[in-house]
Amino acid sequence: MKVTLYGANDNNAERVIATAQPEFLQPALAELQSLCRALTVEEELAPGIALCAVPEIRRFLHQAMAHMPIFVRHLAPAQTIVELSGTIEDDCVRLALALAALPEFAWLGPGQHFAVQARLLPPAKQPLACSLAYTSGQINQKLASVISEETGAIESIRKPRIVLSIALTAERGFVGISLAEENLSSWPGGERHFARLPEQISRAELKLLEALEVFNLTLPTGGEALDLGAAPGGWTRLLLQAGLRVVAVDPAALAPALREEASSRLEHRRCSAEVYLAEALHQPRRFAVITNDMRMDARDAARLLVRAAELLRDDGFVLSVLKLPHVTKRIQPLPVLHEALGILRRAYAIVKARQLFHNRQEVTVVAASPRQSRPFSGRRPSRAGA
Repeated sequence: MKVTLYGANDNNAERVIATAQPEFLQPALAELQSLCRALTVEEELAPGIALCAVPEIRRFLHQAMAHMPIFVRHLAPAQTIVELSGTIEDDCVRLALALAALPEFAWLGPGQHFAVQARLLPPAKQPLACSLAYTSGQINQKLASVISEETGAIESIRKPRIVLSIALTAERGFVGISLAEENLSSWPGGERHFARLPEQISRAELKLLEALEVFNLTLPTGGEALDLGAAPGGWTRLLLQAGLRVVAVDPAALAPALREEASSRLEHRRCSAEVYLAEALHQPRRFAVITNDMRMDARDAARLLVRAAELLRDDGFVLSVLKLPHVTKRIQPLPVLHEALGILRRAYAIVKARQLFHNRQEVTVVAASPRQSRPFSGRRPSRAGA
């Protein structure tokens, strides 16, 4: 995609690397500029990855944390640029020296949990090209070993407190150090991968797993859940696994494994969501969780969820995917999304809307009923401060 440059370059500025879905990089950069009007976009390093300049990196990262943009999946400081030789031994030495020279390197000490997160960035115009002879995993392993030995810090890939970010092109390495929470995601580039399990029914399960993690949600272990657009049953399976009784609404069939293993806690209504809601609104049934992953216009999905608000328990929440149109000369996805969110706000307190790694042409929204006695924050608890 074409990246719009905001303003002129300032050699005294500090730099940050922003990552988003390639088709939504421009909206992501616009979100960041709304937080910092002095932000400039210097270069598109790879599809969906842009190098930006800001006056004060720490202040900017904390602004992004506070406002949690929808389309920006990951931020990483680029405090130093290292020229690469192309050989792993030499480049590891150069990167290690650059990291050790940063003031934030002093955060690392005995007992501190850290992760080295290297990414190899393909050229923006050749997204399938391999730019270096070594892998990001090799860089991570070598640098983490040296840092642990020198500082006494503990490598913690899954739950780091401190992240050493390294973005590598064919000729340059961009390095920086930050707290994991400042990056908006604890995973390199916000790419949260899950192991594929034998019992997995569909890829859609990964969206729900990531959403629960990103929004810091825990599924209730009791009560009922309503799963709209359930077939083939990936989300239904996870709801059942949590201990919920599930009403799965979809005209299509569910996976045979669901029918065989969870029939006592699973009610499959083979009708449209509209038909089911019209019936359920006249019943006393209330749900702890309502989920939706239907393929429909985001605004239509929002209207449907407004109707479903009366079925939500006061302490319940809604987790929904909102499908967005592709960009054309006549259609823009952002106005569609903003209209859909406006519709949802009529019935819910919108907690968070994010485009997740497992989202494609869509975003994920978490909403809670305004009848709740305690507002639902949906914010990830911060890790220990620096």
